[in-house]
Amino acid sequence: MLDDMSAHDARRSLEILVNDRSAAAIALDGKSSARVVRIPLATAKARDGYLKITLQYSGAATQDRCIDVRSVGDSLTIRPESAIEMDVDAAGISDVATTVALMPREVAVVLPRQALAPRDLAAALTVARSLTASGRRVSFHLGYESMQQLAVPGDARRWSRGIVAIGSLEKVAAYVDLPTAKLAGPLPTASTLAAGRVSGLPTLIVSDLTTQQASRLIGSQWVAATRGMTTASIGEFARPKPRSDRVSFTELGLAPALAEVFGRADVTVAIDTRALPAGSRAERLALDVMVAPDSAGERAVVSVFVNEALLGSAVAQTGEPTRFDLPLPDGLVGTIANVRAMIQRRSAQGDCRFEPQGFPAQILGSSSIVLTAADAPARDFSDLVARWANGLEILIPAAAADQPEKVLGVLAATLSALSSETAAITVKLVAAGAAPAPEAPFLSIGDLPPAGGRPQARFDRGRVMVVDRSDRPILDLGGSTTGAIAQIVTAGAHPGLWIKPLASDGTLPAPADLRLERGDVAFIDKTGVALAMSTTRDTLVKVAYPDQVSWLSVAERFRFWIIGGVWLLVTLAFMLALQGVLRRRPRTADE
Repeated sequence: MLDDMSAHDARRSLEILVNDRSAAAIALDGKSSARVVRIPLATAKARDGYLKITLQYSGAATQDRCIDVRSVGDSLTIRPESAIEMDVDAAGISDVATTVALMPREVAVVLPRQALAPRDLAAALTVARSLTASGRRVSFHLGYESMQQLAVPGDARRWSRGIVAIGSLEKVAAYVDLPTAKLAGPLPTASTLAAGRVSGLPTLIVSDLTTQQASRLIGSQWVAATRGMTTASIGEFARPKPRSDRVSFTELGLAPALAEVFGRADVTVAIDTRALPAGSRAERLALDVMVAPDSAGERAVVSVFVNEALLGSAVAQTGEPTRFDLPLPDGLVGTIANVRAMIQRRSAQGDCRFEPQGFPAQILGSSSIVLTAADAPARDFSDLVARWANGLEILIPAAAADQPEKVLGVLAATLSALSSETAAITVKLVAAGAAPAPEAPFLSIGDLPPAGGRPQARFDRGRVMVVDRSDRPILDLGGSTTGAIAQIVTAGAHPGLWIKPLASDGTLPAPADLRLERGDVAFIDKTGVALAMSTTRDTLVKVAYPDQVSWLSVAERFRFWIIGGVWLLVTLAFMLALQGVLRRRPRTADE
């Protein structure tokens, strides 16, 4: 799927190559939006496990080669919805690794219809976090009997919805066709991943009896070790710890970004801070940019932006990388750091000296993020990423074990936004009317804040509003029966996030995309974050409690009248004092 826009009429085309061989070429008219192009791949074969697809764009606004390419004004965008459709024999998908790799975009996580144990809730959230990180959309369902209906495809030729069943193999086996020939004898009792079938379609079973060894394996590179296995018992595993002072782009798995420079070009790379070592945050950016010299000897200028903030600029070196050592200002980097290197050089385009020619520029894999300890208090939601990297506690009301659908949606969205795939999850149930007592960095849901915490938005002072500096209301939560409020709370020495539902029955919204970045208080509805604000910085908005009237609020409202009255009283007092002085002065003969 692509968007093709052009300011002028031009002859433009897009060529698609598969494994370096031309598969199709299409004409572009410059007026297409969300255009769908289908390319048959029946004769293509994967090489070393990969299918190489190359997109080559070309165009000419005029037959004159001397035109300045900056005046063309065209763009071609390949949308992220673009995908490869694979014709796979469902009968051939029988092992765990293949089931995980080929699972469709829509995935249903199915839990037993019973009071859920904390380990089942932790496994469901861990699986949902891993699947969401791979671009899939997760929904939660109760009851293994619903898997038959979920497996019914809308199109008989498509595997449109994947199914992941959470629970013990003994209970799931009554609803899933398991490879009985290989599972003769007692079913495994350890943490287990198994591949089965429901209505002939592949299904994954996750059984975690203690910690989340099986559910965490889904998001790990070690899942490839289960290729050829229909059932795998999982033990403890851990990633090798990287250097604690810095991590290179190569270690982060970032492909070197490359661009051809025609006068100007942008080379971009996105860094997910959830992949940084636990307990650390980004302090500096050590960027290495290699720029090829042009034939005329013109030296380029490299400017570096992080999240669209210009941090440095320098003349590109010749024959060696241009190195930057840039401090990252506090609050600039959230969960994502978008690094953009803009390369500019003068070119002879448009003066007919020679045909425009591009010269390559690349961000090298030796570039790195310099780290420092994340020991400062959390001021933004993104600061919780480093605090949760070593694991977190999820504290939910005990009633959620019977009705998990009320909380699972927002929990999965929050974990996907703020925790890494390797962070261990511990679920604890909190008795009704009791305040949660976290023993580690936490994510708490309930009407009461964690014990020892001081929330920024209080609910014991009456109606809660968000107002501007002139006390004009922006958001009024009085009478709200849907949504939730999320805020950073520190309980003792443990930082965390407290989410309070606004619904009387404790139901929380389940937004498809929850972006928690800046601020320490956020108002959440069914679409995501309706408003995020910071209570520690000088902002244009603040939390107010109109039902609670104090002398300070009265003084703030009538401050101009109070100031005028005080000045009047001071003036009267001065005049009376001056009059008394004049009266006490002895009169002279002339008076």
